[in-house]
Amino acid sequence: MIGRSLEYVVSMTRANTHYLDVTLRVNFQGPTSGPMKLMMPVWTPGHYAIEDMPRNVLEVRAKKETGGGWEDAKVEKESKNVWRVEWTGSAGAVLVEYSVYAFEYHDTKSYVDPIHAIINGAGVFIYPSGGEGIPIQLRLVPYPGWQEVATGLDQVSKWEFTAPNLDVLIDSPIEVGNQQMYSFRVGDVEHQVSLFGASPFDTEKMVEDIKRIVETEIRIFGHIPYKRYVFIVNLTDEVGGGLEHLNSTVCFAPRLRFLPKEEYNLMMGLFSHEFFHTWNVKRMRPKGLGPFNYSAETYTRSLWIAEGITSYYDDYVLRRAGIYTVPEFLEAFVININTMKSLPGGRWQSAQESSFDTWIKYYRTDANSPNVTLSYYTQGAVIGWMLDLQIRRNTKGEKSLDDVMKRAYEQTYVKEGRGYTDEEFESTALDVGGVEGIKEIFESRVRGRKEVDFDHYLAYAGLKLEPKDSPEKVRGFLGVRLNPEGGRTVVRSRLAGSPAESMGLSVNDEILGVDGLRVGSEKLSFYVSNAKPGARVRLTISRNGMLSELAGELGKRPPFEFRITPLKEPSEEQKSLFRDWLMEDWKAELKYPEFSKSPDRKQVLDFV
Repeated sequence: MIGRSLEYVVSMTRANTHYLDVTLRVNFQGPTSGPMKLMMPVWTPGHYAIEDMPRNVLEVRAKKETGGGWEDAKVEKESKNVWRVEWTGSAGAVLVEYSVYAFEYHDTKSYVDPIHAIINGAGVFIYPSGGEGIPIQLRLVPYPGWQEVATGLDQVSKWEFTAPNLDVLIDSPIEVGNQQMYSFRVGDVEHQVSLFGASPFDTEKMVEDIKRIVETEIRIFGHIPYKRYVFIVNLTDEVGGGLEHLNSTVCFAPRLRFLPKEEYNLMMGLFSHEFFHTWNVKRMRPKGLGPFNYSAETYTRSLWIAEGITSYYDDYVLRRAGIYTVPEFLEAFVININTMKSLPGGRWQSAQESSFDTWIKYYRTDANSPNVTLSYYTQGAVIGWMLDLQIRRNTKGEKSLDDVMKRAYEQTYVKEGRGYTDEEFESTALDVGGVEGIKEIFESRVRGRKEVDFDHYLAYAGLKLEPKDSPEKVRGFLGVRLNPEGGRTVVRSRLAGSPAESMGLSVNDEILGVDGLRVGSEKLSFYVSNAKPGARVRLTISRNGMLSELAGELGKRPPFEFRITPLKEPSEEQKSLFRDWLMEDWKAELKYPEFSKSPDRKQVLDFV
């Protein structure tokens, strides 16, 4: 049953209850008889996890339009996200009313209180099955006193908007309240920054840096595919993250992370990442990602391209925009290397396997995840870097990964408006960069699980990898990550092949003491790291409330942190590639900044 148009009204007047009140009018082409099925998505594109948004829906009611007015129609829930609306006779329209509890502060969720509202369409808009392609009108009813609205939807009047279809409506988040609004233009196209929350930093500088990011990424693709773009930014105490949309993004950023320079740069990386998705994902997309089935998982093996290569560019764009220095960029990128070299999960997941299994693994991590999974974000960032340097070397600096991304974008989206296949992307990379080294990257790490030889690619630019710790600094190692819970020292995860595994120490064990000494997490870390590898230790533990002792030998702590350093005598070819890649002459010394030890950097893998 397909209607002529859909008319939504979303009221925020009960913001103090955290409910959004929604009315949907389905207008038919002519008189139509029931029944009609109503549906709500169970996941949000860009966040590959089933979230079951219908759990927040309260009391779906329906009426049919008759010649004399409106008559009640029976509504019965058919499955977790489907409602069946039945009526006798015919109707020219059906009116549906329901409420949505919106009190989750997250980039995929909706939130409303008397201060502001964020509307994420997947969890708010119920739609008639079969009506996904018909035009939509939306009217907002704000909480009293609210004056600002930020959204990528086409605006008819201050509180009225249109969308050509359901996909666009769901892909256009809305912020309503009295947030600060900034704007700038790039290529005669308006860009807005909607900023909510107290801001103890220079917001004008932030907006100017966002503009530099926008300009840099537009130059990569050479095409602006939107009429207007909106950055919806919420400053929070702790919540962080972002989600891409067709011509907007929602970003949550802990406000204090804008104060130290390195933390500010990381937040710029978030904006850079989400904006890069304007091309890579929202338009140039893997074939599996669209048209969307909002009621079930959508599988693809190409998230390493969609998310991972975007993760390479998010930091690299900051370097090209002049926000990062060369050492700052290398220090940010090496976090990916630290993860790949230190965690064993890459032995069990290729980039394609990690992409395909995102629905059951990436958003559902457990204590064993570091041993058996490796994120497509991390793998894709490293593969993107490998491809970039290999292409630059093969073509003597005439081509780069930019050319692959731009050609793939033009061939599949601009010319044909479709998704690409895995084979097409690989073919494009080979056409641009040649076979040498490129084919090996796809065979060994995209489809395979071969360990990456980082020095091989770094040498192309006159660089190498070194452990941060000096070789003389030898420390003991147990191989567990601890979780201090109310003063208790609990094992959160255990590395495969570690001394802890050999001893029989398990996840959720509480470590009470070592060698007869009572210790907490800090004292245990100190004790183990200052012991010699091979030293025999005796652990007193509690497992399910029962005391026992475990004994065994400590291992040698592996290097978890690395740093990129210059080679002693690089060739002119290596120096040239360095200059082309990083836009600065090669130097015999890289002066790295003294970063603060903020836990949010997640650079130190905190295994004891």
